[in-house]
Amino acid sequence: MTDYMPGAEPLFIAGNTAGCLILHGAGGGSAWDQKEFSDILHERTGMTIWLPSLTGFGTKPEDLIGVTLEDWLTDAHSGLDRLLETCKQVFIVGHSLGGVLALLIASERSEVSGVVTWAAPYAVQSRLLHLLPVISKTPLIRRAIPERHKSMAPRWLREKGWVGYEWIPTSIGLIAHDALKRLKKALSNVTCPTYIIQGTADDGVSKDSAQRIFDCLASERKKMHMVEGAPHAIMSDDLYKNDLFDCTIEFLQDITAV
Repeated sequence: MTDYMPGAEPLFIAGNTAGCLILHGAGGGSAWDQKEFSDILHERTGMTIWLPSLTGFGTKPEDLIGVTLEDWLTDAHSGLDRLLETCKQVFIVGHSLGGVLALLIASERSEVSGVVTWAAPYAVQSRLLHLLPVISKTPLIRRAIPERHKSMAPRWLREKGWVGYEWIPTSIGLIAHDALKRLKKALSNVTCPTYIIQGTADDGVSKDSAQRIFDCLASERKKMHMVEGAPHAIMSDDLYKNDLFDCTIEFLQDITAV
């Protein structure tokens, strides 16, 4: 049995025949980040909810060493399959890299009825990410790069009871680089209804990420919303989370037919 940190455990809520797979990000947080929304979504819609803990998260940071993008995609595919056992429609909501995973899965699985992403990157603001593939192959430079990347969780988020890691392996950046490279090729295969949401004060992803993702989608039914002043952890900020939850749930209800 996996020894999760208190609050970081996966969450399953049985409901009706509409299901939602909810994916957290990969910046050091955990399933805790999405539990409030999971509860609210179920309360308002009756949806069946599956919020997994992505491989390596929610336990100890050392468990991320050796993790691959394929591990996280497998988690997402397995989550979708779990919901499809009892649900007629399945949606995916993903934050940050969880949003990227949602779009990658939607590009491959016709069973996905809709996707909502929060703060999903098309690119990131860190220049180091773009250099990591080269650095990793250059021993002299690689030794100068710390093996650990300190958590960027802000004080206000920690004061809310945030459950996550104080550090993650720098190698996670290579996974993110691979994911974004694959995303750019996959977006033209995403045809389900899609809603792209990003805050204007997001200091993690590029300022134009939402627009670039939106422009590349093949979906006939797609929406984009920029939340003025919202940070990267938009779902945890008391100033913005209620509006975020409302517009997400409204979109999911609009495309649900059960």
